[in-house]
Amino acid sequence: MKFGIWYDFRNPTPWRRPWRQLYESLLEQIVWADSLGFDSVWLSEHHFTDEGYLPSLFPMLAALASRTSRMRLGTAVLLAPLHHPLRLAEDSAVIDQISGGRLELGLGPGYRPEEFVSLGIPRNQRGARTDETIEILKAAWTGLPFTHHGHHFVFDDVVVNPPPLQQPHPPLWIGGSSQSSARRAARFDCNFMPDSGAPPTVYDAYIQGIGNETRHRTPHRIGTNRVIYVCEDPEEGWRDVGPHYLYVFNRYREWFAAAGDFPEWGGKLQSSNDLSRELHWVGTPEMVTASIRALQNRVPIDTLIFWAHPPGIDIEKSSRSLELFSQYVLPQFAERQEATASPSKPVGESS
Repeated sequence: MKFGIWYDFRNPTPWRRPWRQLYESLLEQIVWADSLGFDSVWLSEHHFTDEGYLPSLFPMLAALASRTSRMRLGTAVLLAPLHHPLRLAEDSAVIDQISGGRLELGLGPGYRPEEFVSLGIPRNQRGARTDETIEILKAAWTGLPFTHHGHHFVFDDVVVNPPPLQQPHPPLWIGGSSQSSARRAARFDCNFMPDSGAPPTVYDAYIQGIGNETRHRTPHRIGTNRVIYVCEDPEEGWRDVGPHYLYVFNRYREWFAAAGDFPEWGGKLQSSNDLSRELHWVGTPEMVTASIRALQNRVPIDTLIFWAHPPGIDIEKSSRSLELFSQYVLPQFAERQEATASPSKPVGESS
C-alpha cells in the first residue's frame, strides 16, 4: 500500500488568510512531509470559485519539484477537457524533466457547468475530449513528429519537445466513479483512481476491462481517496476538523446539484454532527489503521490519498495529523520502513 497526501489550496471565506501566507505555509508542510515517508503528493484543480480552489496545477507542481526530492508529484485530477492537449503534453514533459521523472498525471472529464461555460467548451463533449486528449498525449510524448485528425483537434506534422524523462511516458491515471471512467482507464491502458464513493462494481469493471485487453501492460495500479484526520482524542479531533469537513461536504453538494448529479442529496447540512463518521475517518492511529485494513478487504487498491490540510484548518493541527499518520500508521503497511527525519514539532505558520 502506498500513501499520498492531497492538496487543493482552498482559502474559504470563513477562515480567509493572505494568499501568499497560505501558499507558503502549505508548501512548507509538503516539503516537511517529504521527509516523513509519504509516497506522493497530489493536487486537484477547479476554476472560478470564491474560495480560490487551486486553478493552476503546473506552476504549483514546478514549485514542488524544486522543493522536494523524493515524493511522486501527481494530479488528482487535472480536468482534461479544459486544457489544450498539446500544451498539456508540453507542460507535463517539462515538469517530469525538472522533477527527475516524478510526475503522475491523473486526468478526469470534469463536471462543473460554470467551468465549461466560462472557457467556451461544450460540457457534453467532455468525455470525448478526454479520450482524444489521452491519444494525443501518448503520441506527443514520443518526441517525434505526428499528425492527428480527430473530432475536436486537428494538426499536422507537429512535434513536442522535450519529451518526458519517464519513458514511454509518465504514469497516467483516470479519475471518476462511473462505469464509463473504469472502461476509459482500461481502454487506454491507464491506472484507475475512483473517488471514495465508488461502489465495488466500478472496480470490477476496471479489472474486467484490463483482463479483456491482452495488449495492456501489467501490473496496473488502483487508488482511491478518503477523508482522514489522525488525532489522540477522536471527539476533540472531530471538534477541530468537523466544521471544515462540513464546509467541504456542503460545497460539493452545491456543485453536484448544479451539475445535475445526486439530486437526492437535498439541501445543505447544518451541523458537522450530521456528517457520517463512517466516511470521515477522524480518530486515533489505531482506528485509522483499522479503517484502512477494512477498506483493503472491500476494494483492490494499492494507493490511498487523503486531504492533508482540510480547507481553513490551522496548519499546526493538520501537521499534527500528518505526524501521527507517519509515525504510527505508515509502519503498519510497510515491510521495511525507511528511516526518515522528523522535526520535533509540526510545521507552524509562515511569517
